[in-house]
Amino acid sequence: MAGRPHDVTLSVGLLEKLAGLKKPEPPKPVMAPRPGIQLPTRSPVSAEAARMLAQDKQLTRQLQATKEVSGLLVKAEESEVARMQAMADELVKKFSVPAKPAPCQSEASACTQCFKEHAKEAWRCAEVAEAYRQCSSRAFSAARGAAVARSG
Repeated sequence: MAGRPHDVTLSVGLLEKLAGLKKPEPPKPVMAPRPGIQLPTRSPVSAEAARMLAQDKQLTRQLQATKEVSGLLVKAEESEVARMQAMADELVKKFSVPAKPAPCQSEASACTQCFKEHAKEAWRCAEVAEAYRQCSSRAFSAARGAAVARSG
C-alpha cells in the first residue's frame, strides 16, 4: 500500500463542515385549498415532463452546491497564495546576494575619455587601453576561480 496513490474526494458536505457553514432548510410552503375551487385529480403534465422538472430542480440544487464549493476553494486558494508569497519573499531575503559593482569602471572610463580626446591619434591611448585590458583579465580570472571553487 506504500507505493499506491490515494484518492481524495471532497464533498460539499465536508467542505461546508470544514468551513463551519450550516444551511438552514427552507420551510416548505403549505397551500390550503381555496373553497369552491376544484383541484384536478390528475396532473396536467406528462410523466416525462414531471421527471424533467424534478431533474431540473435537482440540477439547480447541485449547481448551487457547486458554486458554494467553488467559493470555498477560491478562499482557500487565496490564503494559500498569500502564504506561498510570504514564504517566497522570506526565501528571497534569506538567500539573495547583493549586486556587486562592475569591475574596472575607472579604467573603462579613462579609456573612453582618452579615445574621445585623441580620436585621430588612438596610439596615444595605448597605456590606458593596456591598463583596462589587464584589469579586465584579472577580474575575469578572479570570477572564474570563484566559480570553480563554488562548484568543486
